[in-house]
Amino acid sequence: MKYLFFIVLLVTGLITAGCMSGNQNTPVTPTPPIVNVNPPIATPAPQIMNVNLPIEAPTPQIVYVTVTVPVLAPTSVTVPVLTAPTSVETVCNTSEHLTTNIRMIGNVYGLASAPADGIDEIRFTLGLAPCSSAIDLTQLQIVFSTPNAPNVTLTQSTRTSTGFFTTKIGTTKVTSLAPGEKVEITFFVTPVPANTRMNIELKPPVGAVLPFSKTAPAKIAATNVLY
Repeated sequence: MKYLFFIVLLVTGLITAGCMSGNQNTPVTPTPPIVNVNPPIATPAPQIMNVNLPIEAPTPQIVYVTVTVPVLAPTSVTVPVLTAPTSVETVCNTSEHLTTNIRMIGNVYGLASAPADGIDEIRFTLGLAPCSSAIDLTQLQIVFSTPNAPNVTLTQSTRTSTGFFTTKIGTTKVTSLAPGEKVEITFFVTPVPANTRMNIELKPPVGAVLPFSKTAPAKIAATNVLY
C-alpha cells in the first residue's frame, strides 16, 4: 500500500512536468481585467405627435396707464354781484294821476244760449294803466249797438240783463277798480245774428272813452271769440 502511494505520486509528477514543457512555446494572452463601469443610460427622445389642435385667439390684455397731469391752483376771482331791486316802482307825474285809462285785457267773448238765434251775452275783462286813478264802477257806462238796433246804455248792477252789467274779480262782485286789478264785465244783449258787427263804448266817470268793435262769427257756437 505504501509502495502504491509513491508510484501514483511519481506518475503525477511526470505528467505535470510534461505538460509544463509542452506549454513553454505557446504565448499566453493575458485576460483583460473586468472593470465595473456603469455606462450612461440614454433617455429616449420623446416622440413628437402631429396633432391638429384648435388655436384660440389670444385674450386681449388691458393695459392701464397712469398719467400724471399737473393741476393748477384755483385762482381767486372777485366777481361783482349786482343786487336786484326789491321792488319795482313806477314813477307817475301829476297829470297821469288825474287821468283814468281803462284798457281791454284778453279776448272779447260772445256766448249763445241758443246758437241758432245768435249771440245773447257779451263778456270781457278790463284793467287800468299803472298810473291811473282807481275808478268807481257804479259810475261806469257801457253803450252797445249794432247796425240793425238802436244804442243801448248799460249801468253797473248786481244782476245781469240787457240794461245792466255785472263787475266781478274772480267770483267776488266789486264796485271799484284799482291799478293792477282785473275786473270781468258781463251783460246780455238782444240776440245778434252771424256776421253782424257790434260796437261797444266804455265810458268811465273820468278819463277817456274806450270804443271798440267786434263781429259775430259766420257760424255761431255756444262760446265764440269775437274779432
